Amino acid sequence: MGYIIESFGISDLGLARDSNEDVFHEIPIHRFFVLADGMGGHNAGEIAAKEAVHHLSTSICQIFASKEETDPLESPLPDLLHKAILGANRWVHQLSEQKEEFQGMGTTLCCILLHEDNLVCAHIGDSRIYRFRKTLEQITEDHRVSPTISTKKNMITKAVGTSPHVEPTINTLPLSSNDIYFLCSDGLTDYVSDEEISSILQDHLCIKTASEELIKIAKVKGGGDNITVLMIKVIDEA
Repeated sequence: MGYIIESFGISDLGLARDSNEDVFHEIPIHRFFVLADGMGGHNAGEIAAKEAVHHLSTSICQIFASKEETDPLESPLPDLLHKAILGANRWVHQLSEQKEEFQGMGTTLCCILLHEDNLVCAHIGDSRIYRFRKTLEQITEDHRVSPTISTKKNMITKAVGTSPHVEPTINTLPLSSNDIYFLCSDGLTDYVSDEEISSILQDHLCIKTASEELIKIAKVKGGGDNITVLMIKVIDEA
C-alpha cells in the first residue's frame, strides 16, 4: 500500500498542575511517534519523560541510519524497538540513581512505528494507543490496577526507569487506508470516555480539529492532569 502520513500533536497543562510532565515527539522521516507521561517529585517526572523520549528517538534514528536505503533491517523491527526501549529504561534508571532528587522517578511510554504496510506499537504504563477504523479500538492494555478505598488512585504496575529492567508490550498490526491512530496520556482518558472520543473522531475528519476538541472536553470535565494527544492518519496516495 502506497501511503502518506498526516500527524498532529498537542499538549496542555490542564487546570490543576503547575508543570507539564507529558512529552511527545515525532520523527516523520522514519514515521516514528512517541509519548511519555512522567512521574516523580521535584520535576523528576518531567526529566524522566524527556530523557526516555530523547533516548528512544535517538535509537530509532540510529537504527535507520545504520542501513543503506535498499538494505533490510538487521533484525525484525519489533526486536529492534524492544532493544531500544530497554536501552531507554536503563538510561532513565541510571539517572534516577545519580541524584537524590531523581530517586524513584519514572515515566509511562507508548510509541508507534509505521513501516511498509505494518504498524509496530509498544507501551509501558497507562498511556494509551487507539485506532479509529470506523469504530474506536484501544490497542494497548493499561499496565495498572484500578483504585481501591485505601489508594484512591490508579497504581501503575510498569514504568520506564523505576527498575533496571522492564518488559514492554509490543504488537504488530496491518495498516489500512484512512486509519487514524492516536497516542494519549491518562489526562485525556481519565476524563473523556471512549464513546466521546469515538464521537469526536466521527464528526471531525481533520485530526488537528479532533485533537484540539479532545483537549477542550478533558478540561471542561475537570482537567486535573496534563493532557496530551498525538494523532496520526494514514492516507492512501492513490
